[in-house]
Amino acid sequence: MKRPAALLALALAGCTTMPEAPSRSEASASLAAAEAAFAAQSVREGMRAAFLAWLAPDAVLYRDGPVNGPAAVAARPDPPIVLDWRPAFVEVASSGEVGLSTGPWRMTSRADPAAAPRHGQFFSIWKRPPGGPWRVQVDLGISHPGGALWDDPLQAGVAPSSGHRNAGSVAAAEERFARVAAETGDASAYSVHASSSIRVYREGHAPFLGRDALLASPAARAARTAWALEAHETSAAGDFAYATGRLGPQGGATAGHFVRVWRLEQGGWRIAADIVNELAPR
Repeated sequence: MKRPAALLALALAGCTTMPEAPSRSEASASLAAAEAAFAAQSVREGMRAAFLAWLAPDAVLYRDGPVNGPAAVAARPDPPIVLDWRPAFVEVASSGEVGLSTGPWRMTSRADPAAAPRHGQFFSIWKRPPGGPWRVQVDLGISHPGGALWDDPLQAGVAPSSGHRNAGSVAAAEERFARVAAETGDASAYSVHASSSIRVYREGHAPFLGRDALLASPAARAARTAWALEAHETSAAGDFAYATGRLGPQGGATAGHFVRVWRLEQGGWRIAADIVNELAPR
């Protein structure tokens, strides 16, 4: 896949003037460039080679539940498809070591290139050590009709460097979200905790962008879902975090897994992005 000229220029500028500690603008541009390079390798060399090159050793893929990414990819032959994608939204912690990249993907058949492509959205958490390269830490996605966001301009930014510093931990924020959902329903939990610019991903639907779109979506249900936190990580700057866990009906079996990105805003921790990986019926 060809990278947009503006993105390539940003990436090259970052490479030629990169300071020892990445600047705020360089951090988001470099993550967008890494995502674009990952996609380009997938088109050029195949999905398997690209994922093995860009996944962190302990990366988690959600494919009907969480699996070790490199092991799962290595265990299978390269599928007879062309998988292409592009970043549409990138956000990085102000400390520059962790971020979210998301955008549209499309899949075509190598055996029948004229067949209609499949479409969806990817949702990836990336991390990089000091002085090291970006690598995918968590990856999952949804499918839906049509190529939503494919032609939209890239939005690349950095989490605010200041916020409500007494907001507590992301684990506490997840606990509050889960408690409200259990007591009064998912719609109430999202209403209280969603950022105004939230991005929400559910299977079969194009992304719901913004708080109003979320609250009118199937994600904001009256149902009282049980949300159980399993892992979380907060940036060194304390302004960006992601959480993973499982969900299902109250008192019932696990029905899927979630990944949520939290951003520290003036009002405290708010959900910046949210995606669910539903389990296939057993």
